[in-house]
Amino acid sequence: MKRHWIVFILPAILMVFITVGGFIYLSQDDTLSNEELQQEIAFTASIHQQITTIEWIWPQLPTEGIYGTDYIGLSFETESYVEPGQVTLPVEPEQTYDGFVVENGVIFSFPTEMQEHQSVGTRGQLIQALPSEVEIEDVQVTLLHTWTNHEDLVLEDATFADPQFGQAKNVQHWVKTYLLEDLLEN
Repeated sequence: MKRHWIVFILPAILMVFITVGGFIYLSQDDTLSNEELQQEIAFTASIHQQITTIEWIWPQLPTEGIYGTDYIGLSFETESYVEPGQVTLPVEPEQTYDGFVVENGVIFSFPTEMQEHQSVGTRGQLIQALPSEVEIEDVQVTLLHTWTNHEDLVLEDATFADPQFGQAKNVQHWVKTYLLEDLLEN
């Protein structure tokens, strides 16, 4: 009779461990919001004979999901003609988007959404040839991230200093700027 207490105690101890472990697991905050995403996106760049390659990747999808359009601006001063580069999104099938030349650089737009169970825009590559007179330390890379349906951004400023989305007001977005030289891989 004295040995039967083990039959009751061991399951009770096991239930306590499972309950405590479950609470610890659920209390871990591994989520990421669209606002927090700006601190987490990883950018890298390389340059070879004035051809700049910029790559980005998101660490995870935001809890609110992804839906919208992102914009990357390369801003630099030049008097030369600039041939717009291209953004490539490595999804099936591969998607490419041409840049748009503005007075102070080039702007690239691409979707951020779920398409047929794959995330689009969460990683990609941008290739842009810079004019020969442009110094690398003078080039800025600016990301404008949106996560709602909105009118197209008025493409006029590669720094996105005052972004205008047509007649739309209060479009949820953030803007983050990097120096190209800081993104270069050593």
